[in-house]
Amino acid sequence: MPKVVPEYKDEARRRIIEAAIAEADENGFSNLKMENVASRLGISRATLYLYVKNREELISSALVFIRSWLADILRDTFSRDTFEDTFSAIFDKIIYPGDGTGMNAVLEVYAGAVRDDMLHEAVKENYSVISSTLSGYLEEQKSLGRFSEDLDADLSARIIISIILGIKMGVAAGLSREEAYRIWDAAVRRALA
Repeated sequence: MPKVVPEYKDEARRRIIEAAIAEADENGFSNLKMENVASRLGISRATLYLYVKNREELISSALVFIRSWLADILRDTFSRDTFEDTFSAIFDKIIYPGDGTGMNAVLEVYAGAVRDDMLHEAVKENYSVISSTLSGYLEEQKSLGRFSEDLDADLSARIIISIILGIKMGVAAGLSREEAYRIWDAAVRRALA
């Protein structure tokens, strides 16, 4: 039997995780079915289980992938020239992105974390990483004189995360893109004043 090279196995696992995220975006993590993920990839469930032990491992891996993706997005948006460009990019990529990013399922994960220990730990870690990343950016901008020395970067980062989640809830309830952006812009400006 031929050996599977590690790079192929890593790539196959990444594709499986991305398919799970796309499935969760459409149907939610609570409705994630291994057969639907396998079907998206055109593989059997048995093949899927060569790369992930079970549904819980797949969901956990998807949440880690989303955390990494969010941190990468934040680091990318921080390279923008202006405060306005940075926070506009956060809006476009996190609050109101296209489909298939995993962001549609994020609110469900936060809600499910109340009752599910695995989701609770994943949400706690995601929150910590995103908060730390945002706080670091705000501290850097403060040192460049773009924000007041009085700005509490840690508190401001947590406020921004709360704003993001609140607007995502509004979007889920039908808030238009224009109204969501208007709220985002005003809230971030107030939080960082």
